[in-house]
Amino acid sequence: MRLRPLALVAIFGACAAAQPVAAPVSEVKGRVAGAPLPCVRLTPSSQSLRPSRDSGHILLWGSGKTIWVNQLHRSCGFNRDNDVLVLEPSTSSLCRGDIVRSFDRLSRIPGPACVLNEFVPYTRVK
Repeated sequence: MRLRPLALVAIFGACAAAQPVAAPVSEVKGRVAGAPLPCVRLTPSSQSLRPSRDSGHILLWGSGKTIWVNQLHRSCGFNRDNDVLVLEPSTSSLCRGDIVRSFDRLSRIPGPACVLNEFVPYTRVK
């Protein structure tokens, strides 16, 4: 009997982990969330990774048709106005588990280092 409650907790936890950003930020309004992916490919034509205007805990990648949203752990976040983000990808893609560091734009004092989560694509609805 003890295994059933644990199995339900495991199933519920797996479903909860795969949910898109709970409160979409203004940059993705009017777009539809897709299935989360562990990595997004780095391309020269992509915009840089940047904090959302609405929350320093949410990073955005890309532009145009698809914007990828990465929700950081609540203990980690960046300041859109002052922080310069430095990526430390392990491959030619940005992936869950990669580290993003920040530096203050003026003083160049290092800020937080955050671990990326899954990327949720938000696609423009026609």
